[in-house]
Amino acid sequence: MGDSRPATVRRGLTLIESIVASAILAVAITAVFSAVASGRAHAEVAADELATTVAAEDLLARVLRSDPDRIDDWDGHEETPGALVDAEGIMLAPAMQRVGRRVRIERRDREIFETIRIPGRTIVVEVIDDRGRTTGSISRWIPDPESSP
Repeated sequence: MGDSRPATVRRGLTLIESIVASAILAVAITAVFSAVASGRAHAEVAADELATTVAAEDLLARVLRSDPDRIDDWDGHEETPGALVDAEGIMLAPAMQRVGRRVRIERRDREIFETIRIPGRTIVVEVIDDRGRTTGSISRWIPDPESSP
């Protein structure tokens, strides 16, 4: 006579299946943490670029608001990282204190229609890091004030 007992079905995971599942989970977790770390690094770079732009724009605005006859006094002005102040002498936000800035003023005429020369100056605000290297700059050309007859 034949065996009339039903065959037993084994349930559960084998060792190999467990190892494969663990490996897949480890890869997924590593990918997630790598993406988070990469996102954070990109956010820090973006924050530094924003701080650089705001610091440069702030100083350029101060120079442009100053007396036009005394703009050349700004040539060579330098602020070291950690010592940035606004027009009232108040320290700028901590995020901007990672950079320094300096002003350079260059005499430069502009030509219009190849016949008219307008004397003026280019104001260059450079943003520097803690090693003194230029990390960004912004410039604006302004005409010389017209002299009175």
